[in-house]
Amino acid sequence: MAGSTKQDMRTQLLDDIEDFSRNGPPLRDEGPAKPIFTRDKLSFPDLNQPPPAQKKNVAKTVAERAAGLTHTLPEETAGNLLNRLKQQAQNVQRSTNRRDADHEMRAFQLSASLGAAFHYLNDLIKQLNIIKPAVPKEFVFAGNIVFSGMTWVEGAADFRMLPTASEDRLFETMTARVRISAPRQIAVERDTLGVEPLRKMLYDASIGFQLEERKNKRNLTESGCFTFPCEIKAGFLIKADYEAYDLVLRTRNIDRFGMMEFRLQAGDLTHEMLDELAQMMLGQPSRFLKRFRRSA
Repeated sequence: MAGSTKQDMRTQLLDDIEDFSRNGPPLRDEGPAKPIFTRDKLSFPDLNQPPPAQKKNVAKTVAERAAGLTHTLPEETAGNLLNRLKQQAQNVQRSTNRRDADHEMRAFQLSASLGAAFHYLNDLIKQLNIIKPAVPKEFVFAGNIVFSGMTWVEGAADFRMLPTASEDRLFETMTARVRISAPRQIAVERDTLGVEPLRKMLYDASIGFQLEERKNKRNLTESGCFTFPCEIKAGFLIKADYEAYDLVLRTRNIDRFGMMEFRLQAGDLTHEMLDELAQMMLGQPSRFLKRFRRSA
């Protein structure tokens, strides 16, 4: 039996060598599946079952569970209060946006009106600086001091913008300065009690003057002689009030000595209104004071 077995092994070996020379090396047999080592036990995979599904992302799984839980809760406890608060917040935001947009639009309209007034009056004053028209109106100062026979000397217009970092600049104020005069001097006598009041009134009206005082033997002032040119420095300012959405017009020595103030609407700055204001500035008949009531 031993010899027969050795003979069989020798024959099998020769056959394998012959097969190798003809067909090359035999295919490797992987054999049965290798065991999988886990922390707790040794187990073999079941090759007849499909591979297990991969685990879901933990965060995604938690979110899905939370969403599922929300849908299963009653509306009163899940989202009713939150939804109401969200709706209220949206309504407040929309209302705020509408107010902001409306305020911005009104501000631009007010600025545009003020800008148009500046361009009109700036062009008007440039023409008057060339023409130098007569000013027919007589201006009566305190104590029946009359300024008359004057003509236009010079004028200028200017403006100022609101200080802001935005590119959308808004007009804040526009101003006009005017000087009219006649080629003569006015001389006025005042006694001791009248010297100081007239001095103050001339100063407040921006009228330059010279004063020659007459004194008695005790060096006390008995009277004074004021001398000043027949000249009036006048002007006005238009300021935009963006909080009240209107305009403030302040005049100085226009139509009369002293200050006047008016409240105007943005729509009041029309060409017709500016014409009336210019005519009043030139001492010509004007309906401006009939159309607009003084506020101060």
